[in-house]
Amino acid sequence: MGYNMTETRTEKVSFYRYLIDKGYYFDKELIENYLLSAKVKPFVIFTGNSGTGKTKLSQLFAKYLSSLGDFDDYSTITIENPGNNDEFIDDYITVKAKANYSSWKNMGWTLSKDDFNDILPIRECETKFDMLVDGISAKGNINLGFQLYYDDVNIKDYFKKLYEEDEKQTVDLKIDCKSLHDFISDDYIEPNGSIILTQKSNKSAYNERQWMMNKDIFRYLPFYNGYYGCNIVVNDISAKAKFRIVPRLSFSPNKKLQDYLKKSSGKIVNIELKINEFGFKDFKQKFNDENNDKSILNEDKTITSNPITPKYKIVPVGANWTDNSSILGYYNALTEKYQTTPAYDLIYEASSDEYNPYFLILDEMNLSHVERYFSDFLSAIESKEPIPLYGGSRLKLTLPDNLFIVGTVNVDETTYMFSPKVLDRANTIEFNTLSVHDYINLNSDNDDFDGNIDYLQSPLIDSDISNLNISDLKDILSIINCNDGNLLEIITEELGLFQFTLKSTGFDFGFRVINEILRFMIVAWRYEQSPDNWDNWQRYFDAQIKQKILPKLHGSQKAIGNILNELFNLCLVESTNNEQAKLFNITKNNCKYYTSAIKLQNMSKVLSDQRYVSFIN
Repeated sequence: MGYNMTETRTEKVSFYRYLIDKGYYFDKELIENYLLSAKVKPFVIFTGNSGTGKTKLSQLFAKYLSSLGDFDDYSTITIENPGNNDEFIDDYITVKAKANYSSWKNMGWTLSKDDFNDILPIRECETKFDMLVDGISAKGNINLGFQLYYDDVNIKDYFKKLYEEDEKQTVDLKIDCKSLHDFISDDYIEPNGSIILTQKSNKSAYNERQWMMNKDIFRYLPFYNGYYGCNIVVNDISAKAKFRIVPRLSFSPNKKLQDYLKKSSGKIVNIELKINEFGFKDFKQKFNDENNDKSILNEDKTITSNPITPKYKIVPVGANWTDNSSILGYYNALTEKYQTTPAYDLIYEASSDEYNPYFLILDEMNLSHVERYFSDFLSAIESKEPIPLYGGSRLKLTLPDNLFIVGTVNVDETTYMFSPKVLDRANTIEFNTLSVHDYINLNSDNDDFDGNIDYLQSPLIDSDISNLNISDLKDILSIINCNDGNLLEIITEELGLFQFTLKSTGFDFGFRVINEILRFMIVAWRYEQSPDNWDNWQRYFDAQIKQKILPKLHGSQKAIGNILNELFNLCLVESTNNEQAKLFNITKNNCKYYTSAIKLQNMSKVLSDQRYVSFIN
């Protein structure tokens, strides 16, 4: 049986248009800066007057990503049955695969589950449950991964070339749909009640609270155990490939269980999964071969995109927060249980759902001393090490790569100043007050984002750029040119001037800020379609001056008055060091770094009037 395919396409609304349609107006460059900053580092600070939309923007972006599943915002493909037709219109699905180190070195990837939701019942086989491990109770869940490997050296050479030229770019990978469908097996037991399994107690079990499941779990899953062959196409190169499902069992932090597993390391333990409370979803009807005749179609003969479904949590910071227990919870000695929080639950959920972004929005971060309740997060973001829970316990929490933290900051007499060491670890984005005229008349820019919109609005694409070291960054930037020459050489010179100017005041910056600025420039270049000659680089370097270099500035007229003028002159086209920031007539034509010049001028005016100024006051 075959099917014809007719397409009814509704325009996919960008985040910028989505905001306008919802009645919100934000500067387009501010939105670009936020989304690009999230790719470089998962911690962003929003600062500005109350009511300028800091919390709302981060909340709306999480909601926007969820809304992509609505038919009003996404394309719909309708399948019609023409009768006798033995050919499929398209025997392949196309997914995005990263040209990363693994793609050529290991000749394979772990691919996103979302690409296969219309073909394989992966999501339907994931569930949460109560469990017993040798009689010790815990909360657990099953998570499935999808791995694919190819055997063609031509594809390997192709990905190696892409990796060396433009690391982490995404390419189209076509996979034989019919072979994938044949991977579904009817030889399994429908879960009902409890499942009894055995696993070895090992380091992963007691440190990371997870097992890669042995083959016994496949008795309860509708997939063949082991590898299954298929055909793939990459850049018109056809090859044989093989794929498999990798089940993972994880459980919530549990000191009693982890101590027991550590003591029992190397031994087999018995695991009872109490499925009856939550239950696997019923996937039999949807994937019944008799109904769809081995096709890739749903019963309603419709294929729809299945985009990411992110989660978010807004957590208001309290003025009485003196440690991290308000975010991460604590161990209750009376109940002998771990007392979780909404933030902790979000982080745990993100850890078991690595393919979707999660947003932790800390509202009014400076109502309390940030260092007291957030220092563990700052350390974990930098070191990638787990956070010890409840005061030195052996229980630890690792921040997942798909967790993004947005902190909002208002400055008034009731709040505390952010210390430079906090601002140094984030991109600080300033929200300016919108004019009454623009707000009432919604005087918005009718043009959409100029670059690669999908790249910009997909926070997990290139999010691992934070792992690139200076050697990797130099290799990428060295191939980018602009009107004035090689971009790496120009940025090196410009950063050197800012660093030298700030050195005498103690506000200079080290390799962390340098690396993060370089990473931001790379993702901005990719957002602008990776041009060979990049003329618009100053717009993004300007954003990094304001977001990474200026936020730490604070002091009296005597301490930083001259420095503000020197920095201001570095932002001008004609850099003479003779211009007074507060008196200069700024235009976009006489500035290299326009938004930074405006900020420095405003700081100079406040300093002149009040004799003290900081970036966020």
